[in-house]
Amino acid sequence: MPHVMPTTDDEPQIGEHARLAELLQIMGRHGLNGLASRLGLLPGRSEQPVDIGTPERVVALLQDLGPVAVKLGQVLATREDLLGPEWVRALSTLQDRVTPLPFEALEPTILTALGSPIADVFARFDREPIAAASIAQVHGATLRDGTEVVVKVRRPGIAERVDADLRLLRRVARLAARHSPEIRRLKPDELLRFFAESLTQEMDLSAEAAACENIGAFLRPLGICTPAFHWDQVGRRINVQERLDGLPVRAILDAEREGGADVAGKYADAVLRMIIFNGRFHADPHPGNVFVLADGSLAFIDFGAVGVLSPARRNEVVTLVLAIAGEDTRSVTDVLLQWSGETDVDRQALTRDLDALIGQFRGAVLQQIELADIFGRVFALLRTYRLALPPDLALLVRTLLIAEGFVRRLDPGFDIAARAAPIARELLRERIGPAGLKRGGRRLATSLGRLAAASPELVAFAERVARSGALPIELQGGAVFPTPASPWRADPNILSAGLLVAGAILQRDHDVVGAMLMASAVLPAGWAWVSSRQRR
Repeated sequence: MPHVMPTTDDEPQIGEHARLAELLQIMGRHGLNGLASRLGLLPGRSEQPVDIGTPERVVALLQDLGPVAVKLGQVLATREDLLGPEWVRALSTLQDRVTPLPFEALEPTILTALGSPIADVFARFDREPIAAASIAQVHGATLRDGTEVVVKVRRPGIAERVDADLRLLRRVARLAARHSPEIRRLKPDELLRFFAESLTQEMDLSAEAAACENIGAFLRPLGICTPAFHWDQVGRRINVQERLDGLPVRAILDAEREGGADVAGKYADAVLRMIIFNGRFHADPHPGNVFVLADGSLAFIDFGAVGVLSPARRNEVVTLVLAIAGEDTRSVTDVLLQWSGETDVDRQALTRDLDALIGQFRGAVLQQIELADIFGRVFALLRTYRLALPPDLALLVRTLLIAEGFVRRLDPGFDIAARAAPIARELLRERIGPAGLKRGGRRLATSLGRLAAASPELVAFAERVARSGALPIELQGGAVFPTPASPWRADPNILSAGLLVAGAILQRDHDVVGAMLMASAVLPAGWAWVSSRQRR
């Protein structure tokens, strides 16, 4: 476990009342006092008319409100399942670019984080930054041993401002949800909880280092590099990492250099495998965060934004993909409704519309289909039925769309969907191979252990049935009870059907158990066939 340098956040908290006053002043400057009143931010003045104005007007407001509002706007720009295209286009113009802080403003933070003079750690420290964003800025430096590094430093005071803004956002969201059914549909509590977790991770520069090291270990066998970190100089406010000697892919795109198809293939494989196999993935793999090194290999940097898919969520995604591929629109409907948590939906109408949507792509050439087009149509359907994706899946979709835009710019004919097919087949082979069956066997044993502890009578009953081969049945309404002297032998066809039905029911939540039950459905019928042959 790497050692993380201890740091403290000892700057004073920003008062919520002070930040609220600042917020109201900015809203007034944009002519949105009516909206502030309706949200309960100006008590006693709720009679003012509400004019939210154009999307561009709201974008200007968010830009003035500062980094947290800008980042929230950027998140909302990825939620086409919630917002219409005109809002998404406007919010997509928000840029997390700020004027770099002078070195003198950063120096106290660096000294506190390092716990020693800068000259004791660095032989050279560039006063001019390489890059600057709202959370942190990056400087070049050289360690005392001559190693070239980059130093990422959190902007002073940003943690306190973020904390104050998040508290205000939660308050505004609760008030807005109370007043507006449309905002309630957006599930602002869930959205803000996920946003706050992501922002908290981005604020912690040691968390970025840990995520880079963790995902980097997965990417290394694929020939993908990530920077190494100098853990003695890593903390919440600062991290020191290897300076990679390479060319940003953004420069390759701008110069229209050759080799784009090869880079696109390596990049797509890395992104898809991170998602499908690792479950933790770089959630902002844009061209500025990808380098081509001198030996031709690729490198990913800046792991401030990381997506996480639980095994259960990955299974749901696989279920959805297989249902779409098999044109099983009822199962597609089930998954979407499960994700949205909505029950008051016309299921039949949604299924019909999904069937029509899937039919539009039936028989189409994959190279002619863009993920952005597919997702755009799906999002329009979700908005029609007032459904929403969970935030973790929305982040996954955003990552896939970034990846598709990336590879299409490198190689216009590149088909990321076709690239995913062999990776998906590899996943299936892994699941049914010895290692997958071994993992499944462990999960099955654990499940049976829990079942035995919870229901010993049920397990004892199953053991009796297994030993005797007889299934006792009670018929209601004209009671006929089997006795040990005259047991009813179970009909193998009924047993097979029962195992198939039970397996199908269990497979959604317990895929291994369900698959084993369905596979075992052939045994009773097979045993009956063998027995009949022996009697002949």
